Amino acid sequence: MQQLLLKDAQTVEPGKISRQDILIEGERIAKIAPAISAPGAEVLDCHELLALPGMIDAHVHFRQPGMEHKATIYSESRAAVLGGVTSYMEMPNTLPPTLNAEALEQKRAIAAHDSPANYAFYLGAGNNLEDIKRADITKVPAVKVYMGSTTGSLLLDKAEELRGIFKNSPLLICAHCEDNGLINQKTREAKAIYGDQIPFEMHPIIRGRDCCLKSARLAINLALETGAHLHIMHLSTKEECEILKYFAAGPLQERQITAEACVPHLCFSDSDYARLKGFLKCNPAVKYEQDRRALIAGIKNGAITTVGTDHAPHELKVKTGSYLNTASGIPSVQFALQALIELWQRREITLEELVRVTAYQPAELYQIKDRGAIKEGCFADIALVNLVRPFTVTPDCIASTCGFSPFTGHTFGSSVVHTIVSGTLAVKDGQLTERGCGQALEFART
Repeated sequence: MQQLLLKDAQTVEPGKISRQDILIEGERIAKIAPAISAPGAEVLDCHELLALPGMIDAHVHFRQPGMEHKATIYSESRAAVLGGVTSYMEMPNTLPPTLNAEALEQKRAIAAHDSPANYAFYLGAGNNLEDIKRADITKVPAVKVYMGSTTGSLLLDKAEELRGIFKNSPLLICAHCEDNGLINQKTREAKAIYGDQIPFEMHPIIRGRDCCLKSARLAINLALETGAHLHIMHLSTKEECEILKYFAAGPLQERQITAEACVPHLCFSDSDYARLKGFLKCNPAVKYEQDRRALIAGIKNGAITTVGTDHAPHELKVKTGSYLNTASGIPSVQFALQALIELWQRREITLEELVRVTAYQPAELYQIKDRGAIKEGCFADIALVNLVRPFTVTPDCIASTCGFSPFTGHTFGSSVVHTIVSGTLAVKDGQLTERGCGQALEFART
């Protein structure tokens, strides 16, 4: 059996950080101890490196099928592992949307051939209630409900349609919460003032806190009424954080309502629109510094249980026009872990909080089998990071098809050196190895 020995790594395990050797046999972690001898094993000297459980990004858009001019599972999964993201869950708003078992299998077949990262795919909610009822709960992470506008035809904003999904889904419901009526009203008001030259700084006003709050309250009320398990995705306001804090007590598996924050909302604020313009346009909008700080506080107080990226690449030409003609979406999967480490380096979050929301709790919330921790018996999904080696984002290092990033030109204080996926060294010394392929995530549900 193939063996890989990580020597002398500062290792983040559940409940402790210590310097350890890590022996990987095949796909799994066989032993963790201060000194391990394994003749014949491939050895990585990790004495300068921090070993983190690989990030589980439960919120990506890899655009395939139907939008391969924007991205593919091949390109974006490589961007993921270069950034220490070892597993991802991809959204259903592709073309056609992922609304049934056949569409899910199509995506899984592509990933089985093309993806160096582990993978799973959401089932979308549309006019497909029977497909939702029949979903394989061991293969599908959740049902994604778009209560705000999105790519394709997945918008669901009528209470009765939503109630049917909430009442009958056998899976966790992940909701995009924005109110389209309020967005359309604010857009008309902005056009009356600015015409076709709406400044990008208007984005957090057009897609403001009121549209997020109205939709989030509807989703919460439906969950409480029907007993559904609800996960509100990409929180962006301090008011949402205050509401979610009410549901944050007790063990995670016993909580009915939980929430996610995404990297753009944790790392940017309104002051960045003047510089980044369309490269910062995403839905829901990046809002104000008070909101960003509230999201950080939400990680600390448990209102936010997972952190993802909402990685959503577009071709350059649709990100550089006027506000009304610029597509919403930010590519961030390749640099998410470094961006979150930067929050740690700025003492906004702790290292324990970082791994809790990027690995431990995503695995627990979605009930991912044997992943999310550096622990004996678990699959070996590990990111090895040099915390003092700077890394500057340049166009030639961006693996995503789009070729740009809101972090272009930024120098992070850390570098992702190696990434191990299901026991395979997918990235070595910052370069893709093209060894093996990721695995389909399994969900331990009955």
